[in-house]
Amino acid sequence: MRRLCAVLATVLTAGAFVAPAAHADGPSLLITASVGAGPQLVAKPFPITLTLTNTTDQPLTKVTLWDEHLAGSWLSIQDWAGLGGSPQAGVTIDAGATRTFTITAAVWSWNGAPQDRFRGPDAEGGELAVPMVDPTTTQGPASGVLYGDRNENGAFDAGEGLPGAIAYLYGTSSGNPIEVTTDADGRFAFTGLPAQRYGISSRNLPDGWVYEAATEQRLDVDGSDPGPVVQLRAVRPFSEKLHATGSFDRGTYQVGDSVQVTFTVTNVSAGDLHGITLGCDRFGGPDHLLGWDGWNDITAPGSFDLAAGETRTFTETGTVPSAAPTYGGFYAACDFGIDPGPLDGRPEVDLYAHVAAPPAATGGVLYHDDNANYAVDPGEAITGATAELVDRVDGAVTATAVSDAQGHVAFGTVPAGPYIVRIDGWRPFGADGASVTVGTCWYCGEDWALRYQR
Repeated sequence: MRRLCAVLATVLTAGAFVAPAAHADGPSLLITASVGAGPQLVAKPFPITLTLTNTTDQPLTKVTLWDEHLAGSWLSIQDWAGLGGSPQAGVTIDAGATRTFTITAAVWSWNGAPQDRFRGPDAEGGELAVPMVDPTTTQGPASGVLYGDRNENGAFDAGEGLPGAIAYLYGTSSGNPIEVTTDADGRFAFTGLPAQRYGISSRNLPDGWVYEAATEQRLDVDGSDPGPVVQLRAVRPFSEKLHATGSFDRGTYQVGDSVQVTFTVTNVSAGDLHGITLGCDRFGGPDHLLGWDGWNDITAPGSFDLAAGETRTFTETGTVPSAAPTYGGFYAACDFGIDPGPLDGRPEVDLYAHVAAPPAATGGVLYHDDNANYAVDPGEAITGATAELVDRVDGAVTATAVSDAQGHVAFGTVPAGPYIVRIDGWRPFGADGASVTVGTCWYCGEDWALRYQR
């Protein structure tokens, strides 16, 4: 059952920053506010039409409005169309003229149909109610298929379904994703979904496939049956087409030094590659090499092409960041890809160098996170294992220690810098899952907990 509120078209008065004396016995401005036939969905932006009429014989300038919450769900104005939301807002309405503006609003959290009042300076406001689909009483299904686009034609073809992956909805009222597993043909279905707009994505794809996700995909569940049906496209990782390596010109620097960075890329595919770009520092680390965003020949909007089998080398220049001594070094984390396109699966180049800093102690816990809860539960500690602390700059083993009955390993005092912890017979979760930093940074002195798998 849907609980709908009637659409109200209201006339309300609003002042302007400059108000003529004419029509002193009535409002200077009339505003008619309305929404479409609807009903609207939670989490789906929708338009509100505001028609403004100047009843005076003089222009009204810097006219602005704001909204006042009266009841129900909070109405979030996403775009005021120049009528509010910033110090630069304000419109002009000529004498006797009428202008129409379309603003954009959304309801993100449900608490009943929203009722708002649009107001202006020194003026009484009027009310607007928005008809909404009630997600507490209306439910519906959604379905789709996850496919690996083997022939790269951008369409789902027979035999391309990917089994055993997770398709999930996000943007739920609880904040927790809703997950299902794809069947043998790559198909999936959700049932009993509260009516609203959802985002949909996929993870744990088989055989190295990468969910494309060039743009966000949305599902509008309004209670209809069969509900929305979507196709989720996966592609082979770009690293299968492009190989990339890199190097710094030396292994040790000082703050402010110039760093020469060399990249070598090879097209190992059977076809030409166009519009390749480099991206670095995806997570904004303070110890990341500076200046990469000025490499205009290979960073967006710049790009380069590679013919099948072609190899090219690029030499760029960066600067050692001021934060490097607290980390015992600095790094460059870069990847090559074609935009728009998925970030996952791109060939990555991770480079490290030392900066002089005092030595420090490091240690932590090694465990296999069988239930994937990021906590060391009983039976998950890796005990009695020989662990090596490996320098990420030159690959040398700096220290060796054996984990105790709780999985804890202590390497003692070692030179500052970036390391990985290597255990024979185990591999880390994720490319950087075994990384540790020795130094004086805000987290460097804390015990770490590293996850591994067989």
